[in-house]
Amino acid sequence: MNRRSFFKSASFFSDDSVQPANELSSERLSKAMNPKPLAVTAGLEEFTTPLSSRNAEHLLRRIGLQLNKIEITQVVGKTAAQVVDSLLTINPNSLPTQPSWAINSPANVQQQNYDQVNELRTLWFSHLLSGKNPLLEKMVFFWHNHFTSEEKKVYYSQYIYWQHDLFRRNPKQVSEIYQPVQDNDRTYFGNIKTLTKAIVRDMAMLVYLDGNQSISGNPNENFAREILELFTLGIGNYTEHDIVEAARAFTGWRVEGLTSRFKSSNFDDTEKTFMGKTGKHSADDIVDIIFQQPACARFFAGKLYRFFVYEAPNEDILTQLASELLASNYELKPFLKKLLASAHFFDEQFYGAVIKSPLDIIIGTGRLFELTKFKDNLVAVRGLMQLTLELFNPPDVAGWKGYHQWINTSTLPTRQKFTDSMIDGTSTIALMPIPESKIDALTFVKSFGETTAPKVVAVLGEYLLPFTLNSAQKDALMNDAFGGYDWTVDAPNAKAGVERLLKAIMRMPEFQLM
Repeated sequence: MNRRSFFKSASFFSDDSVQPANELSSERLSKAMNPKPLAVTAGLEEFTTPLSSRNAEHLLRRIGLQLNKIEITQVVGKTAAQVVDSLLTINPNSLPTQPSWAINSPANVQQQNYDQVNELRTLWFSHLLSGKNPLLEKMVFFWHNHFTSEEKKVYYSQYIYWQHDLFRRNPKQVSEIYQPVQDNDRTYFGNIKTLTKAIVRDMAMLVYLDGNQSISGNPNENFAREILELFTLGIGNYTEHDIVEAARAFTGWRVEGLTSRFKSSNFDDTEKTFMGKTGKHSADDIVDIIFQQPACARFFAGKLYRFFVYEAPNEDILTQLASELLASNYELKPFLKKLLASAHFFDEQFYGAVIKSPLDIIIGTGRLFELTKFKDNLVAVRGLMQLTLELFNPPDVAGWKGYHQWINTSTLPTRQKFTDSMIDGTSTIALMPIPESKIDALTFVKSFGETTAPKVVAVLGEYLLPFTLNSAQKDALMNDAFGGYDWTVDAPNAKAGVERLLKAIMRMPEFQLM
C-alpha cells in the first residue's frame, strides 16, 4: 500500500471507544512526509520577543525530547538566547553515571557483553527520560547517528561506551596516543573539526571501518570513503583519487587495550596529493584540508539544520549558516545559539513540521506525562527497536535516515498502540513499554487548572500538539470523549472521559509531529 494513500485513507483509531477528531488532519502529516523548501523571510537575526507558551514549547520540543509543564513555566517570559545559553552550560555532576566495567585496565578489555551493552542502553534511556542536559543529549544522538558504528561489529562493549562518552564530552585536543576523554580534557559541545580528528583515533571507529588493519602498502579505504561521503563533504565533492590518497594518510593507527596509538612503522610517510595539495600528509592533515573546503561547512550546516529545524532548507539559509560555521572555526556553541535563538527558527511554518523520532514517541511521551521511570526500562529500550531504532546499532554506516522513514504502515499503528498503553497501563504489543504504575489521568488533567469540557480539550491540545485545535476538532473531541459540552472534571464518569480524550489526542496525526 502506498504510504501517501495510507495516511489519507486510514482510520487512525482502532476501537469504537476512541473516534477520530478530524480525519482530514492527516494532511499535515502527509505534508511533513513530503517536505519542500518553505518561503521563510525571517533570517538568523535574534528572536528577541519574550517566549510565549507556544514559543517555549516549540523550542523545548526541538532541543530535547519533548517537555513537561514545569519546564514550560521555567522558560516562558525569557528570551530564546537566554534559554539556549543556559542549555549550553553543562554541570559535570549532571551527566550519566559511568558503568564500572568501562574503565577496566587495557589488559582486561572484555569481549562483547550483551548485558553490558544493554546496561549502557538503559543508562542512556534513563538519562534522556530525566530531561537533564537536553540539548547536549540531543547532540549526543546527532553524533551517534552521524559518526556511526554498529556494536555488533565493534564487538567490545567498552569501545562502544568510550565512543558514546566522546560524543558527550568532546576533547579539547588530540594526540598520537589517544585515551578515553579525561576529566581535564572536556569541552562538551566542542569543535566539529577536533571531534572529527578524535573519530580518526576512536577505538570503536578503528574497528568498525577497518582502520585497525590499515598499514603502509596495504591501506584500507573504508574509513577514507565514509569520512568524505558521509561524515564531512557528501557525494560530488571529492574524487576516487582523493579516497585513495586519504586512505594512505589514515594508515598507522592501532587499538591497544583502552587506547589507540599511532605507529609510525605502519604509516605511509610518502608524498600524497589530496584535493590538490601535495605533502607527506598525516590523518590530521587530511582532516584539516577537508575542513578548508567550502562544501564541508555547507555539509554540516545542512545536516544540523535538518536535525533541529526542517528537512528541506532553502539555499540562502544554508549559505548563511555555513558562513557562521566558518566564522567560528567550527565551534559548535556559537552555531547552535545563532540557529536556535534565531527569528528563522521561530517562524510559524516550522511548528509541527518535523516527524517525531522513536525517542520522541517513547521517551518524549513519557516526559509529557512526567514519568521518571517505565515499569522496565530495558523493555522500553526494546520498544524503540519496535519503532526501528536500536541504540548503538544503526542499520548501516549511513545511520538512521529518519524523518519520514520513521513512519510507515507498520510503525504508525505501533506508535498509537504505545500511546494507548500509556493511558491503559497495559500493552497489547510484546516488548512495548508501559508506565511503572498506571497514569492517574484525571489528576494529570486537573493539574492544568481547568474544569469544563471546552477548556480541558483546549489546554490538553495545546500541551500535547504542536498545532492549535480548530473548532471542528474541539467539537469532535468533546463529543467523542465526553458526550458534549456539559462534562466537567467532577462528573461521575470524569476519569473514563479523560482517558478517552488523552487517547484520542495522541491518536491524531498531529501528535506524530513536533
